[in-house]
Amino acid sequence: MNLPILNWLPNYRREHLTGDLGASIIVSLLLIPQGLAYAQLAGLPAITGLYASIVPVMIYALLGSSMTQSVGPMAITSAMTAAALAPLASSGSSNYIALASGLTLLSGLFLFAFGAFKLGKLTRILSIPVVQGFSAGTALLIAISQTGALLSTNWRGDNLLNWMLAIPQALSNLSLIPVLFGLAGMALLWLAGKPSITPLQKLRFSLSTAQLISRTLPILILILGGLILKLGFLNVASLRTIGGLPSAGSSFITPQLGMSALEQLLLPALLIGLAGFLQSITIAQTVASERNEKVDTNQEFVALGGSNIAAAFVGGMPVSGGFSRTAVNASSGARTPMAGVMTAGWMLLGVIFFADAISLLPLPLLAATIILATARMLNPQSFWIAWRIDPRDGAAWLLTFVAVLLIGPINGIAVGVGVSLLLFILRSSKPHIAVVGRVAGTEHFRNALHFKVEMPANILAIRIDESLYFGNCAQVIEQCQKHLLSHTQAKHLILILSAVNSIDVSAIAALREFRQHLALTGITLHLAEVKGPVHETLLHSTFISELAGPIFLSPHAAVVALCDEKEEDYCI
Repeated sequence: MNLPILNWLPNYRREHLTGDLGASIIVSLLLIPQGLAYAQLAGLPAITGLYASIVPVMIYALLGSSMTQSVGPMAITSAMTAAALAPLASSGSSNYIALASGLTLLSGLFLFAFGAFKLGKLTRILSIPVVQGFSAGTALLIAISQTGALLSTNWRGDNLLNWMLAIPQALSNLSLIPVLFGLAGMALLWLAGKPSITPLQKLRFSLSTAQLISRTLPILILILGGLILKLGFLNVASLRTIGGLPSAGSSFITPQLGMSALEQLLLPALLIGLAGFLQSITIAQTVASERNEKVDTNQEFVALGGSNIAAAFVGGMPVSGGFSRTAVNASSGARTPMAGVMTAGWMLLGVIFFADAISLLPLPLLAATIILATARMLNPQSFWIAWRIDPRDGAAWLLTFVAVLLIGPINGIAVGVGVSLLLFILRSSKPHIAVVGRVAGTEHFRNALHFKVEMPANILAIRIDESLYFGNCAQVIEQCQKHLLSHTQAKHLILILSAVNSIDVSAIAALREFRQHLALTGITLHLAEVKGPVHETLLHSTFISELAGPIFLSPHAAVVALCDEKEEDYCI
């Protein structure tokens, strides 16, 4: 097994330490409220979010190929965990925690196996518009799911329709003070983020100092909100805090993977793993390209798989690389995965020495933290960009988005996989086909619609710009027949296969039938520029031996050999 740590650790220099140390402090300040909030979102005790941000981070530092990836609980995977486990156990119960641990273990094993067997290409199963639609739909669903906790009312549901049906009851349970507390807290947390940077700079703080303060303020606001409740300034029963944290020994969990649970969790585990990995690899590759570094997709599968296997036993919830954490880690000066190790150290110190302060954090403000974090993932602009480039991609974005809202993130991403495959079939089933001719004075053949070309009247040359398989061979032959109708003098049809990378049994059978039909009408079928893999496939059939002539090396060679003697000038 490859250990990337053996590549960067021996070359670790003193100047790396300053950047890694500073980044680790900032990321830990961001990760503490996120970890607590995302654990709540997953239906797990809040403290498990912190435990899941310690050991898995260290495993990733050992196995990960990204220099700046920050691993921990994620909003999307937490929401998918809650959706997968809701039918199986009561949220927060010991059975629920054991099932969550089993789900995380399965997810980690899937990812680890994908990396071990070099299946990095699996990341291409989902198109970018589908991933964006899934992220936006899940983000909106997460934000809606947290409004109940934000407003201190009982508002629950597993999809948009159920949330809407629960609105009347939720409104009847609202109280003015809890609502104002939640909304005011969310407003303060929003102001404490990026909007606070400009005013701080006007107070003559440097940009880096202003950014550090803006990342620290949310923690202070959370603690301030907790103190307000602790000291009794707002003595309202519905306003709750995290409460006392369990002992460190409770962080070790035994996954539950009985046969019944295994059958029910296999598909959710796979989808959760892929969803987390796609989010993780996207930000890792983005940051790596900006820093002229490389990220190994297969190694990332191994690293995130190992991180989730560790998380299954410590914390018990899925982890992956996060957009905001990784971006902050990189921008704060992280140079190596040592920043992650230091982050885990700060998190451990927080659990040991600041448990009392963490227990004071109000649940409405943690809900506000989730809402603000997921709001950045909505990105409706990505839909319009996809629609302008190709309406089919825009439709895929919208369909996945709506599916997530209506049937939940687990089923929504399954729909996304289906949409991606359907898009591939739709595009490849209508391949681009071009009638080509020779550019005068050259041996180059180009599309007759876009270039001024010449061609003997007795020859029609068609270039097929797609691999041939059962889904498109009938369409290809139909288009060839249409072109033959407008080239009435053609006695030879040359199919140029320079862009055909593969051919299947159905396509070979269709070509054999097409050749026989052409022969009855006095037209001879020829092939040119056949690639090696396609040629080898054709050799396993009798199709080549049925052709009237050899497979030509190039369109020019074919035309010279087949042109009519009356057009001898062209042939020369």
